[in-house]
Amino acid sequence: MEVSNSNKRPSIRFEDLFHGIDPNTLVIDNPIQVPNSFYRELLDCSMERSYLDYVSERKAFPQKTGEAQPFKATWLQITRLPVHPDNSDSYDLFNRWQGVLSSLHAWGYRFLFLLQRREGKTHLYLGAMSSNPNFIASDAIEQVKEASSGSMPGVELRALTDMEAAMEINFPLQGYGCMGAVTGLPSFFSEKEPGVLQTLDSLAFGIRGTQNEDRPYSLLVIADPISDAGTNEIINKMRSIGSEIHSDVDRRVNLNESNSTSGQKGLNPYAAAEVSKMAGTGLGRLMGSLGAGIGTAIAPGFGTAIGQAVGNGAGRLLGSAAGVALGQLNKTTSSSFSLTVDTSYLDKYAQYAEELTEKHIERMKQGRNLGYWNVGVYVLGKNRKDVTTVNGMLRSIYSGRESYLEPIRLHVLNDMSGAMDIVRGGFNMIPLYNASADGMSEDVEWHVFGRNYQYLSTPMNTKELALTTSLPRRDVPGLRFVKTAVRFANNPPVTEGDTICLGKLVDMGVEQKNEYRIEPDVLVRHALVTGSTGSGKSTSGKRILKGLLEKKIPVLIIEPAKDDYVRWAMEMNRHLPHDMQFRIYMPGHTELNGKELNHLQLNPFEPAAVSGAKVDMTARCENLIALLNASLPTSDILPVLMDETVYNLYRGFYGEEFVNGFPMDQQEKYPTLDLLTKMAQLVMDKKHYEQKVKDNLMACLETRFQYLNRGTRGRLLAVKRSTDYNNLFSRPTVINISGISSAKDKALIMSLLMLSLYEYRKSIYENDAEYRSCADRNKLLHLTLVEEAHNVLMKPETDAGGTGNPQQVVADLFSNMLSEIRSYGEGLMIVDQVPTRLIPDAIKNTNYKIVHRMTAPDDCQVMAASLALREEQKALIPSLPVGHAIVYGDKDDAAAWVHLSL
Repeated sequence: MEVSNSNKRPSIRFEDLFHGIDPNTLVIDNPIQVPNSFYRELLDCSMERSYLDYVSERKAFPQKTGEAQPFKATWLQITRLPVHPDNSDSYDLFNRWQGVLSSLHAWGYRFLFLLQRREGKTHLYLGAMSSNPNFIASDAIEQVKEASSGSMPGVELRALTDMEAAMEINFPLQGYGCMGAVTGLPSFFSEKEPGVLQTLDSLAFGIRGTQNEDRPYSLLVIADPISDAGTNEIINKMRSIGSEIHSDVDRRVNLNESNSTSGQKGLNPYAAAEVSKMAGTGLGRLMGSLGAGIGTAIAPGFGTAIGQAVGNGAGRLLGSAAGVALGQLNKTTSSSFSLTVDTSYLDKYAQYAEELTEKHIERMKQGRNLGYWNVGVYVLGKNRKDVTTVNGMLRSIYSGRESYLEPIRLHVLNDMSGAMDIVRGGFNMIPLYNASADGMSEDVEWHVFGRNYQYLSTPMNTKELALTTSLPRRDVPGLRFVKTAVRFANNPPVTEGDTICLGKLVDMGVEQKNEYRIEPDVLVRHALVTGSTGSGKSTSGKRILKGLLEKKIPVLIIEPAKDDYVRWAMEMNRHLPHDMQFRIYMPGHTELNGKELNHLQLNPFEPAAVSGAKVDMTARCENLIALLNASLPTSDILPVLMDETVYNLYRGFYGEEFVNGFPMDQQEKYPTLDLLTKMAQLVMDKKHYEQKVKDNLMACLETRFQYLNRGTRGRLLAVKRSTDYNNLFSRPTVINISGISSAKDKALIMSLLMLSLYEYRKSIYENDAEYRSCADRNKLLHLTLVEEAHNVLMKPETDAGGTGNPQQVVADLFSNMLSEIRSYGEGLMIVDQVPTRLIPDAIKNTNYKIVHRMTAPDDCQVMAASLALREEQKALIPSLPVGHAIVYGDKDDAAAWVHLSL
């Protein structure tokens, strides 16, 4: 049976409601159009400043007439820049230069930077100028120098006189025939190392023509500081624009549509309100100001187009949008329904304009901290080709990997436009206003961001200006780089009592006010002075000796070569009191420059001692045997025979008293060298050798002993008595043995002098209670300076040929002396060019190290280790100027860089 369904409600699907409805009736036209053309013009004209694209086409720029030039430029030339001695990147020249510019901004002067290439050389100049009537040129120069020296220690600046400025700057600038300009914001390659790869090195190196001739050109940067108030004003204007833009970045439109039999179609009042808002509020006013300002201010030919695009174009868009919104009101449909549509519009131009505004604000906030400038970058050359080349080089320097805010633009200006007269005539920036327009002048503000944007220039913060004027970092002709950017101890050692001033402390290549002083008594623990020829070693030695003489401390100078100390001593004698005047000895010379010299005699057999003291004759005999064996070529049995000969000669003179080995009284007579041959014959007569062997050995001994009796060495050594040791070792003395030609002879003579000095100091210590008391308190009672010490203190080499090695004996003697003689009040100062040739104790067992310039890596390494230098400090040693040294002693906290006084 069928069940009736008459009471059931029919089933209607949702999609059935729209059957028969034409889909085209559901298409809703958007009456709201965001005027993105306006944002394109806002970006191009105000932020990216597209009006600068037409500058090269301009035929004339407005000139100042009827006004006296109020600006006067004063100049400094950078002649030397500091760099790190080992790694130029370790010296952050970019940030230091940024610090200089930040300091200059605080004074409010117009800053000038001139890189000039002429006559194959690069010249860097810094200038300052001001229209302030109270501007004093000398003060500006001093402040620029202070800022540069403070931020870049070691920089060398030369102040130019008015005549020098005219000859070096103004005249060359007048000789150029073409000019260009570079505008836009420079960007960096890396935030971590700003400016490292972006320096003016390539520009400073110069450009060459087809015939390899050097092309002259100049890069002139004019930077006007913008006050903090002016920077804030620009920031506020950008913030205001950013606020107006923000409402159009992401716009939502709500449309409610109702279709019914009455045929009415309703439009939400919100849409009309949006059109009204755009036409009448801030954004509309902003469009108007841009169109009116730029359209009339810029010269005809490229300003009119910009004004129309901004003003009229935006107006047309608004009118069209309103017409669409208020039209199309009547439509009919066969059914009734309602529909709500939400549409979101993202305007990419508005979004980018907002982002760009924020980035500009951020960089200007940096400028508010370090300084904000209006910067004109101008290139002058002989012709357009040279200017174009330099412009291209600058673009490669200024264009980094970061996204740009204002593109780098290159301009080559019309030769007859008057631009060069504006720039080189008074170092002014080129204005861009239309001089023919009614009411227009340089003082009229037509740019939305203010007058600083109305020149052929670019407002920059100090960081961007530092990149624009980034200093070269490599040597180029005309500009020197010194490797002095290293920190050393700034505090001198703590001293007590009367001291000797060595000189002034130096840090980062800059001489400080602090003096470096040493106490005389610290020299009793010895000193080593080293450095290459002409580096200032003698200056160091003379400075210390002079200080000791002023304190009545006697000195002995042993000079194996030259006569520098002899002449210095003669000059000193003119001012010293009689009891402190030098006695000068030069074997082989009786006079020098008309002045009679003292005669030196050294009897090798005579021990040194103070008057009335006993002497150790046995020790003298043993030391003399060692010296003779080392100084004369010997082999096989000869050393033994020479030992026996010397021993028997002493024994023949002093008998059993000598054999017993006890200290003896000083004698009236001593053996002499001429007796050695006779004694050798007696010794050989007692030997039971074959006659032929005897004859051969005797011939060998005779030859060697006679050698000692000949020539200058014979006149010095083959004597009966030595010069009074009190005169040699108790008053100022110079012994110059440059007249001795043989290195072995010099070694023997100096060995005898050292041996005698040691004996004398030991004798006076043991026999003079007052002297001993002072020595026990580590007082310096006498100083011996050994110049060119490698002649006698040579690091010994292994002698495999049995030819004798005098340096070995001297090395052993000197090593013992360094360890022991200080306890007798004697200080030794070793002066030499090559420290690695010296015996190890000369470096290890000396307290004060004074290191002048050296270039050999092994010498630098050895001395750097002894001075406890860091790697960058060690790298400075080959670059030390003459008269400068690195000094380190037991009273120093760390090594100090000292400019030694003359």
